Amino acid sequence: MTDPVACRVGATLLFLIFFTAPAAAGSVDTRPNIILVTVDTFRPDHIGYYGHSRDTSPHLDAFSREGVFFREAFTTSAWTTPGLISILTSLDAPAHGVDVRGRALDPAVVTLPERLAAAGYLVPDIFFLTDLPNFSNLGFGSYPDRDRFIDQDDDILFRWLEREGREDRPHFLYYHYRDLHQPYAPGSRYEQMYVPAAFESAFGIWAGLHRFIARDKMQVVKSQVMLPRGTMDFADRDRPWVEALYDGGIRRMDEEFFGRLYRRLADQAGSRSTLLVVSADHGEELLDHGLIGHVSTFKEGRLYDEIIRIPLIMWYPDVLPAGRVVEEPVQCIDVMPTVLELAGLPAGGREQGRSLLPLIDGASGNSRRPLYFETSAGGYTADSLEYRQRFRAVRTERFKLVYSGPTDSYELFDLQADPLELEDAAARLPEVADSLRGLLRDWSIYSYRRPYLQPSAVRAVDPALPADPLAHGHGAPQILAPADGDTLHYGGAEHSIRPRWTGPRHGAYVIEYEVGKGVYHLEGELEEQSASPTYGPFQADFWNALVLYNPWRFRVYYQGNPEAKSQWVTFHLAPSDAGRAVVTASILLGVGPALDAVGRHAANIALGLALGLVDLGGLVARVSLADASAYLLIAVILAAILWPRLRLLGVERCRRWGLALAYVAVVYCTIPLMPGIWAALSEHSQGSIGYLGILAIVVLGIVVAGGIVRRVGTASWLPYLVLLLVALTYGYLLAVFSRFPAERLHLVEYGFVGFLLYRALSLDLGRGSAYLGAFGLTVAVGIVDELIQLVLPQRFFELKDVQLNALSAGLGLLVVRLGEGGRR
Repeated sequence: MTDPVACRVGATLLFLIFFTAPAAAGSVDTRPNIILVTVDTFRPDHIGYYGHSRDTSPHLDAFSREGVFFREAFTTSAWTTPGLISILTSLDAPAHGVDVRGRALDPAVVTLPERLAAAGYLVPDIFFLTDLPNFSNLGFGSYPDRDRFIDQDDDILFRWLEREGREDRPHFLYYHYRDLHQPYAPGSRYEQMYVPAAFESAFGIWAGLHRFIARDKMQVVKSQVMLPRGTMDFADRDRPWVEALYDGGIRRMDEEFFGRLYRRLADQAGSRSTLLVVSADHGEELLDHGLIGHVSTFKEGRLYDEIIRIPLIMWYPDVLPAGRVVEEPVQCIDVMPTVLELAGLPAGGREQGRSLLPLIDGASGNSRRPLYFETSAGGYTADSLEYRQRFRAVRTERFKLVYSGPTDSYELFDLQADPLELEDAAARLPEVADSLRGLLRDWSIYSYRRPYLQPSAVRAVDPALPADPLAHGHGAPQILAPADGDTLHYGGAEHSIRPRWTGPRHGAYVIEYEVGKGVYHLEGELEEQSASPTYGPFQADFWNALVLYNPWRFRVYYQGNPEAKSQWVTFHLAPSDAGRAVVTASILLGVGPALDAVGRHAANIALGLALGLVDLGGLVARVSLADASAYLLIAVILAAILWPRLRLLGVERCRRWGLALAYVAVVYCTIPLMPGIWAALSEHSQGSIGYLGILAIVVLGIVVAGGIVRRVGTASWLPYLVLLLVALTYGYLLAVFSRFPAERLHLVEYGFVGFLLYRALSLDLGRGSAYLGAFGLTVAVGIVDELIQLVLPQRFFELKDVQLNALSAGLGLLVVRLGEGGRR
């Protein structure tokens, strides 16, 4: 029987001999055209051919049936830049080093476009991110019409195929599809394909209620680029509609992009065949572990399989076997060696990946090697602290060990017994954990970051650059544009941002920047080799995403001379007309989660509340004497009219019910004001107001415990046991809402509502009936609270809050019962 591996090796040698030898007269270049398509945030388990329950990808399934489908493909990192650079360089994330915002690839690294260009391939730049520093030095050639078509979505790829493709030279096209990324807004047509089924129920009323409750959350998911923990509180019941929106995006991509590409390749003329490779930068979490998105959008370092698993499809008719499904684990660094071999080109020797052709030919075990991963704590949106934190993982076919840099801890997952990665098995399997820890440590040393061009190396490339700016009379640069306080407006698809400062036109500079607020805050440094760099052009969607990071603040200094920096310059980007509503909503939604950022000191809480009272006094002082007299007169008149009637109810009854109703009125009236009040108190207390709920509960617990000790002493252990259970429950809830500090106050607020209503009801009802009545009324008050929020802008009805209010009422009444003891 013929050995398929031997056949493949022989064929490869023939390729090398044929394509690397000088072309004879009349010889025909039959090397394939190559199209590499990566999709942003693409999960393979939502592809129909993978086995997904929905028919999301008929055209992509056709490519899979006619080509090779890799069921166990993985990226190298958990956000876009490192994953894509790994595909184009065959280097792990720490090896190529482009894992920090603003960092560029070392020009000494040979990329896939450079290897193909050196072999005679056309490699036009149709990649919309090459204007960013992260994606410079990739080796793409110029495309004169790039700026003209880059804003027209997928048209740039198909226009190049129709107008620029040549029969005498093969081409390599790299295209990154970005419309699957958050927000999940596939459009009404594709949304209606799957979303209605996500709310189906045997009880029609429940289906309608479920959709009503999810309405505001859906709007956030359909409009927001970033969803850090705390933006909204999602539950397991939200996952069906989240997946439905995501699947709608896949179906749209399949019909409007891959369907068009499939027809184009099927109808192409000429003898040159095409190799198509489809993959992704990373996957996407869809509430698998409680969040939506990936590291750059929820700003948490995570390496769960749903984020690092990616699709990989290779389609090369008559060369690669149709219908082949590879089950062995592979990685994105294997793409470059495989493409080079299929193009008849030798590997460069520095690649860390390996060709997948032996696996495609059926060789078993070739790729059964550990896979390694690394990500920063916040992806593209990380701050300087998060960029110093790393998460690493090593994955075998059965086990995965994950290292968390911020806590210097490890987790072990038994993927065979626990494929959802829910249980740490390190204590149960210490030998496995130790073995994988050694592998991960060795890999961390092996995949060191490669050196970048230092100023001396830059001068070797361009001797005209000054070795020492100060030696040439250059002090701190002065920023010429934009001016401090400027607002830059969007000027269309060809609009770019062009900062300028004094100094040699070609020089080594460092831009120090601080942009955005709250969850959109970024800071860091960016190296530049020009005093007038250009960033752009920007399409409208990309520009509006940048607007979310207002204000923009930067200063400049010469590389190697950080003591002489320019003055800070702050400017803003104005949204395009199409993006104003989304940008406004994004900024407002980002304020709440940002409030829980600083401070742990009780003194700050006292100071914040005191300053808040000063603010309140200032507001009261603004009321004119005439208005105050009028309000007082109205109150006296109402009291005179109502008091004779209310007096019949009894003074104590009026007092208790009046206090309860007044407190509920205050709760309702402050709902629209609470975001502003909370923001002011947070500023006054340096963020410590977020812990007011914890402080109140701790103080209340101490008071109740002291009362039990005085009343019961050591006569009975039951009250202490109940108090312990209540304390544990409060502790659990405080931990759950650690990122929702305002909601910690619900634990006190609605407990107090229950207490006041109980005191009022206890005048006329027995103890048991008063407790039940108070609980029911408090739950009703909480439901009305959420209904009020439903009609307010930027506020949301959440069933979770109704449940929290009810739980708070129950716990509060239980505390009242403990405090009362045997007293009536």
